[in-house]
Amino acid sequence: MSVIKDSVLCPAKINLFLEITSRREDGYHEIDSVMQKIALCDRLDVTITEGEGVLITSNDKTLPTGEKNLVYRAVTGYFARAGISRHTEIYLHKRIPVSAGLAGGSTDAAGVLKILQRQFHALSHKALAELALSLGADVPFCLFRAQSVCRGLGETLSYCKSLPNCYLVVAKHRRESVSTKEAYQKLDSVPFVPTSSDKIVKALDEGSLDGVIASMFNRFEENVLPTKPIATSVKACLLEKGARAAMMSGSGPSVFGIFDKEADAIAARDAIKALGCFAFVTHPWR
Repeated sequence: MSVIKDSVLCPAKINLFLEITSRREDGYHEIDSVMQKIALCDRLDVTITEGEGVLITSNDKTLPTGEKNLVYRAVTGYFARAGISRHTEIYLHKRIPVSAGLAGGSTDAAGVLKILQRQFHALSHKALAELALSLGADVPFCLFRAQSVCRGLGETLSYCKSLPNCYLVVAKHRRESVSTKEAYQKLDSVPFVPTSSDKIVKALDEGSLDGVIASMFNRFEENVLPTKPIATSVKACLLEKGARAAMMSGSGPSVFGIFDKEADAIAARDAIKALGCFAFVTHPWR
């Protein structure tokens, strides 16, 4: 075979709404979430040749490059299910902060699955979806949608419209991180009545940024944010600098703010960088 070279951008996601609806007997949790991809992206450059094995390199030297890396597992999982043997070299240009609630690992795994599927067309949609879910709850969304209502474990995807035009500032401090497992365990110890994403979905369908902002919600925020003083300061800074709303994404500790004006978003980003954070001005993925 000839050498195959392909590349893909892998956008991060934010949760405009995130509720935990139940804890299953197997220990997994079901969610009701509205996820939106944003134009903060990693990039995968992939080279496929004859042979076997997966070689991953990255500008981020802290990333695992073996079986603990979701991209590695996505490649080996795809070829195992397809009955194909190929040598795959991947350069991962990392921009999305890790352990941030932005689906950085999930979007990278989805990105390499997109490349493999368009090159080999070896799996059915159902088989590809099953592989994606086996890699992580956010991978099906990252693979198939730009925005979606996500329910069940995250694999049940329903159409909704994108976040209206706006500017987003996304930030995470280098030293703060969150264990998703521990975040869920904290929620399991606190009784609550689940809320519904219906209002925010209606606002998105109507193209109402005001309605979206009024309906934003993240169940994790009330338990996680108080334990993360820098993320708390970031949220306060975003609001002080003119964000119309600010909220934690996923299980955190990244925080995003919504702005009407690019100049205000840039000023907020610069102020947050002064706190020692990764901070980016971006917009909804189109």
